[in-house]
Amino acid sequence: MKRLLTLIIAIILMLTITISASAADFVESITNKGAPELVVIDQLNGKDVVGFITGPDGDRLSTEFLDCLIITSVSEAPTDPDIPEDAKEELLKVYEELNKPGTKLSEVCPELTDIVKEKWGKDKTADDLVIKDLFDLTDYCDDLKEHLKDGAILDLTFDLGIGKGVFVTAMVYVDGKWVPVVDCINNGDGTVTVKFDQICPVAFLVPGSGVNMSTVSPTTNDASGIIMWSAVMLVSLVAIMALVMYRRRVNG
Repeated sequence: MKRLLTLIIAIILMLTITISASAADFVESITNKGAPELVVIDQLNGKDVVGFITGPDGDRLSTEFLDCLIITSVSEAPTDPDIPEDAKEELLKVYEELNKPGTKLSEVCPELTDIVKEKWGKDKTADDLVIKDLFDLTDYCDDLKEHLKDGAILDLTFDLGIGKGVFVTAMVYVDGKWVPVVDCINNGDGTVTVKFDQICPVAFLVPGSGVNMSTVSPTTNDASGIIMWSAVMLVSLVAIMALVMYRRRVNG
């Protein structure tokens, strides 16, 4: 009997550790990860095309090349020599502001809640989101900024590695405040296409839990792994208890 109890405890500990490890894999700090990569969508004159610029009238004005843009994450900002000092300072400043205890996305960017309710669920708010990626998007092609000033839109696709059907949105830091992007679409293959009307610090937001917005599940709140291990634990315990009862009955 004692051996069986010891076995039960050992199994519980083993599965608990496994579940904890699985849960830990769902939490990734934005201070320990690089910036998301842009997806190359075409080639033009031997150069990688990553997006296109559309004017207010819907006409495509020009393409955007990979070598025109530099994406710098929070983890890279302090040591990246290519990012301008003013952009670096702004990125680190917004990170510190977002990472303050008690910070709420519904207060940081009030317009987000309307987007969440419309595209994710009426019972959801911006505070049900967490930050997956925070980075600076710097442009080195002067024509892009001029086009955006005139009301143009820039389409870019990022490889975020998120699951199909997962809600995702984004916000940009403009003139001292966060505002939602024009549009943000989960393509279902791990990539997300975003329409920008400004080039500046960008934050991608996905469903999550907790108030610390500096950490978030890389695949949002998909807890399938945890559920699976919980089921394994339950089945194992039921089997062991059935064995204990059977032996008691046999031994009379």
